[in-house]
Amino acid sequence: MQLDLRQSTKKVYYYIMQNRNGVTLKQIQEDLGFSSTSAVRYHINKLKSAGLIQETYEGKYVIKKVVLDDDYILLFNYILPKSVFFASFFLTSFALLLYLWRLDSVGMEVFSLIVVFIAGIVFVFDTVKRYTKFMSEVRGKISNEGDDD
Repeated sequence: MQLDLRQSTKKVYYYIMQNRNGVTLKQIQEDLGFSSTSAVRYHINKLKSAGLIQETYEGKYVIKKVVLDDDYILLFNYILPKSVFFASFFLTSFALLLYLWRLDSVGMEVFSLIVVFIAGIVFVFDTVKRYTKFMSEVRGKISNEGDDD
């Protein structure tokens, strides 16, 4: 699911997401460098109306619904790009290839084929997913423009 918010509002949302115990307007203002609490309140109201956050009885704001851009995941309160998994997969595979190279060339060749095959499948799947999403957005914009006539 895509998170359709402006950059400053996303920044507030991700900040609240990383602070699971909740944060106050003043904390958000100080930590994110907003000029006033009313500027923070504007972004808080946007997030509340989207159903993403809620206010506790203590006046703190907590996450009600977790939604990230398609290229990110939440792992142990850290927002990480999905590419971190590709990087770790390929670096680990490279280390294993070096190890297998010293032991047995046939094992290295088989392992290389498996790694390349998995990488190809993952990137084809990602390409199809992104293309499908792009085309659905384009169709939505075209149909919306047709409604204006």
